Amino acid sequence: MPNPGVLAGRTALLLRSADRAAATVKVLAARGARTAVCRLIDFELPADTAELDAHLRRMLSGHYDWCVFTSVNTLTALTRRAAALGLELAIPAGTRVAVVGEATAAAVRSLGAHIDFMPATDHSARGMLADWHDLRTSEARVFAPQADIASSTLRDGFAAHGWDADIVIAYNTVTAPADPARALHTHFPAGSNPNPVSLPEGGYLVEVAQLPAALEKCEAIMFSSPSTVDKLLALVPGLATRPGRGQELIAIGDSTAKRLREHGLEPAGVAALPTPEGLADAWESAVAASTHAASSDAAPIDPAT
Repeated sequence: MPNPGVLAGRTALLLRSADRAAATVKVLAARGARTAVCRLIDFELPADTAELDAHLRRMLSGHYDWCVFTSVNTLTALTRRAAALGLELAIPAGTRVAVVGEATAAAVRSLGAHIDFMPATDHSARGMLADWHDLRTSEARVFAPQADIASSTLRDGFAAHGWDADIVIAYNTVTAPADPARALHTHFPAGSNPNPVSLPEGGYLVEVAQLPAALEKCEAIMFSSPSTVDKLLALVPGLATRPGRGQELIAIGDSTAKRLREHGLEPAGVAALPTPEGLADAWESAVAASTHAASSDAAPIDPAT
């Protein structure tokens, strides 16, 4: 439930690349908050793409009943490999498509394909398995390209329901910046990009080396994936034991929240949807809850009671 005004004058650290952070910066600015943006991780194609290429060709031939896409990066990787092979990335007419959420759905639609399944509310691998009616009523051959650090949730779910799933690594998650020769996204040195990504008003960029100082000015840290949790804690190992900072830790979803807890950190908020509005709402709720708790603790004791 939105809590208007509670974010005014506050600053969040958002661990994302500038292009992917822009929409969240805009939403937070509309609610009176500033956003420090830092890219911790990057993405690159595998050093050896032979397995990915083989399954990509198989998918393009119409071999699979379903394609399962769990991120926009997966589609970017497939597009890059198809172009390198002199092929066009297109979903065959007889192949149905399942996606994890709206951003991935938009990327699929940009290819001219339509979406046959997307979980209604829980936009995660777990949510896909819970909502997917076909998974329990049929058998299928499925192509599911993923990140190298993806969990085994889909793999285990497909196996449990007897689906023949080819799950292959489409891209690797690495410390930013990625190897330019294999990077999924083109990054330019400062001052050399003729069309740089500019953040909306209210956002500013932070380099990795500036993180410790930047954290001192932030009231919240927004984690966009489990890997950003691992990376930030590796770079700022004292974060879990810093006393009295009062920073709200906001997770984009349950898997990210789970990773925080594995590190001994309890998220103050978990976005109900993996969207800019979802992150902002989760932060607003966390601030409102913290303010209410502080007011209750400070309430005077009635001597007559």
